[in-house]
Amino acid sequence: MIILGVDPSLSNTGYGLLESSNNKLRPIEGGVIRTKSSDKLAKRLAIISKEFDNIIDNFSPDVIAVEDLHSRPKFAKTSILMGHARGVILSSAGVKNIDVFDYQPTQAKNIVTGSGRADKKQVMLSVSKILNNQNLLKNEHVADAFSIAICHSIISKSKSKLI
Repeated sequence: MIILGVDPSLSNTGYGLLESSNNKLRPIEGGVIRTKSSDKLAKRLAIISKEFDNIIDNFSPDVIAVEDLHSRPKFAKTSILMGHARGVILSSAGVKNIDVFDYQPTQAKNIVTGSGRADKKQVMLSVSKILNNQNLLKNEHVADAFSIAICHSIISKSKSKLI
């Protein structure tokens, strides 16, 4: 199974493609879709949409795992902007008929580090160890995206064992 993990953001949408096969995880590719804060919202969303569609077309993921929207009153505007980016990603998945699974960041952090309150560096270190790839120490958005993909892989395996 190829899982496309996504850490949505209006400025830096992280993505990580992960192959999950025979209880082994192999990173395929990870990166960041960047937009300029000086550009208008519609242009930024169009960039995310176009780049995300290209990723889907190039790698044909079986499922997409996306960080769920989280909000605190203090950061309401940030959540709304993240919601725009997330909406574009969900729309692309829907058009391409790919199942989407949502995970809270604390859930992914707990699975990869053992603590739902892990900081960015802990997530980066744990993901790089799990996937045996030191390059994942270079970008927090990519590491977060892979953590979401790892989370999906582990949860989907545990659910299939229950059936």
